[in-house]
Amino acid sequence: MSRLYSWTRFAGRTLAAGAGVESTPTKLMFVVTKRCHSRCVYCDIWKVKDTPGALDAELSLAEVQAVAQANPFLQWIDFTGGEPTDRPDFVAVVQAFAAACPDLLLVHFPTNGIATKRIREAVQELRRTVPARLIVTVSIDGPPELNDRLRGIRHDFAHAVDTFAAVRALLGPENTYVGMTLHGHRGSCGRTTSVLAEETFAAVNAALAERGEAPITWGTFHMNIPHLSQHYYGNQANAAKDGFGGPEHRAEIAATLHAAAARSKNGTPLPMQAIERIYRAEAQRYLATGRTRIACSALLSTAYLSERGEVYPCTIWDKPLGNVRDTGYALMPIITSARQRGIRRAVAEGKCPNCWTPCEAHPAIMASPLRAGLALATGR
Repeated sequence: MSRLYSWTRFAGRTLAAGAGVESTPTKLMFVVTKRCHSRCVYCDIWKVKDTPGALDAELSLAEVQAVAQANPFLQWIDFTGGEPTDRPDFVAVVQAFAAACPDLLLVHFPTNGIATKRIREAVQELRRTVPARLIVTVSIDGPPELNDRLRGIRHDFAHAVDTFAAVRALLGPENTYVGMTLHGHRGSCGRTTSVLAEETFAAVNAALAERGEAPITWGTFHMNIPHLSQHYYGNQANAAKDGFGGPEHRAEIAATLHAAAARSKNGTPLPMQAIERIYRAEAQRYLATGRTRIACSALLSTAYLSERGEVYPCTIWDKPLGNVRDTGYALMPIITSARQRGIRRAVAEGKCPNCWTPCEAHPAIMASPLRAGLALATGR
């Protein structure tokens, strides 16, 4: 199918979801593995690999291929982890969906950036074999010393910058991002979130300059709000750590996002950069009120699939809906049942945990162009 047709179909389906039309989702958030060699203090995913039998329960490649074949309507897939590339057959996993989903347009995966050579080779192969647009986010959560302490790996910052430079050389700056989650850093180092974001941005650019590389811009420096999720991050206990999510921390994050939005406002933004600016603007509203003016699209345009085949409404709500191993690997029987049981209605009415993660926020922004445009115009 032509790319124009696929994009037109994607736009129509996304807008229909924004209007509340119940159809097949366009986007899948797929946790391909819980393997991860980072040891982040604010996320316990990395502990899963040490749990007896946990990795054995992950969907095999044959099962992943069955999932892809049973859900050919997908047009946007986030492949996440853990560290996605720690799964030995990660490239084959992505290729399975590219082969089975004729309208696949967007493929994204985040990476801790530790294994530069392996990640670069994976991106090279995906760029060669997958026609969808490939976007990669490399996680960096502070200037070198703090980042390495928070992520539990010596020289993590240097590895991540090397990976970012290698991936950007393959995909271009419009498809390569640095991602920083604004955790409770203040309790760890005594500096505000805003100061740490500035220091991180400067440190990344200094490291790139040392490598003879072009700098990043505030438009490609993604800052994510921290969230608690027991079924995904396993970090519910972090609520009591370092002011994690407390009022002072939320106010600091809002100020940081406001400053970043102002820095990236000038110029005509690329589509992803415009979405990033809207994300930041609505994040400030969310941090102040716990709500946004943009309705969530979970179980309309988005679905979440765990590494064990379990379907959830989203990354955050710890509410298992069913397992694709029981439905011939099809998502729709589970999603339809959830809708019939009122779970989608609970999301629409704000009776879920409420969040503003990029996983759900970005498709919701696309589904609500008028409200998104208002957020872009007003900055709040």
